[in-house]
Amino acid sequence: MLLRLIAENILSFKEATEFNTFPSSKSQSHDNHKIECGHANVLRMSAIYGANGAGKSNLIKVLELLQIMVTAETLNKFKFYNMPFMLTPENIEKPMGIAIEFYSNKKVFYYHIEFSPKEVVTEELLLSQKNKDVELFSRNGSEISINSKYVGKGINTQFTDALKRIVRPDMLLLSFLGKYYSEEASVVSDVYKWIAFKLQIVLPNYKYNYIPDLLDTNYEFAKMTNFVLPEFKTGVKQLKVKKRILTDEDITDEKYKRTIELAKNNPNVPQRFVTKLGDVINILYKNGQIISKTIVAVHTNLDGREVEFSISDESDGTRRLIEYMPLLFDIINRDSVYVVDEIERSLHPIMIKDIIRKISESETAKGQLIFTTHESCLLDQSIFRPDEIWFAQKDVEQATQLYPLSDFNIHKTANIENGYLDGRYGGIPFLSNLKDLHW
Repeated sequence: MLLRLIAENILSFKEATEFNTFPSSKSQSHDNHKIECGHANVLRMSAIYGANGAGKSNLIKVLELLQIMVTAETLNKFKFYNMPFMLTPENIEKPMGIAIEFYSNKKVFYYHIEFSPKEVVTEELLLSQKNKDVELFSRNGSEISINSKYVGKGINTQFTDALKRIVRPDMLLLSFLGKYYSEEASVVSDVYKWIAFKLQIVLPNYKYNYIPDLLDTNYEFAKMTNFVLPEFKTGVKQLKVKKRILTDEDITDEKYKRTIELAKNNPNVPQRFVTKLGDVINILYKNGQIISKTIVAVHTNLDGREVEFSISDESDGTRRLIEYMPLLFDIINRDSVYVVDEIERSLHPIMIKDIIRKISESETAKGQLIFTTHESCLLDQSIFRPDEIWFAQKDVEQATQLYPLSDFNIHKTANIENGYLDGRYGGIPFLSNLKDLHW
């Protein structure tokens, strides 16, 4: 579970600005939304509102940047032009900072990194505890300190001295230890894997990369998908997986050939191929055969007969709904963390509200959903607690500020949608009077 994210001097965040999922003592509704994470309680839902340009998507960009940096191991693969807060001259030369606190494997971790375009300035990893945090490693320039008692076997003075020579200024110590010394530094490896792989970031151009294979191999997922989809009345009765064994005659496209080679080099692991029309095909090399899997949407005509359509023939909203099925399945059944930008994109307000309500009302949901949105119909106290609703708004310096609805005195019967649209809580655009503009 994500506990908090802090951004400093990066994109539209000038000073250290925090978003968190801690419950407020002011909010007492939806007890099923609270999850015990070690010494802290955490909320499993959060919605972030704000005007266009207020910086709510920048919060997700910061999280995405951290994930990419950890995965890539180095800063050299990025162009950090315009990445610091550019509206104050002195900030341009200052290092950027990102901190994240999260719960994984029954432990709470806090990771903090400060960096310039060319080097890591400081880096630290802490084990967060109720009374006193434990430092797992720290780094200040070329100086590195590792707590061998907690980090894992094989860490000693000689190993730490070697790290000072091996780890370049542009490399992340977290990535280096987590990827290449997963046995010696097992705790660090857990942190690396959570940030790099377990944290799911869904951007507006998200594609249903592995749904064909998932529908084919996971009975429970297929059962849920084909139960939920018809409820939304899009015309889709169910999804089916079409499988076939490919021969040399089928393989003519060079991109297709590269995908197949990738599948051959990774047996039993599905690879993604996107057609020119936008349909996603999963390619799998199994038992010496090349297997392609794609999904079709089944509709019923007036005679009651089934008619199959490719997914590219469906509307943007239907495709988006299909893409959300793994998210819905994971949040209900696993301790997954999904962070979604513009969750309502291409979906009707009633449809997205129904999806969020299903997650909100679930008594057994195990995962966490955090998203940005403009959809005011979700501002409903029957769905969200006040401390689960956040607003992004820029101050006089054009820096993004973040604050929860629970900062206001909200009665449990208040219509928060009307209050938001009236500008009572901020986080909305302030437009010039069009009459003054003679328009």
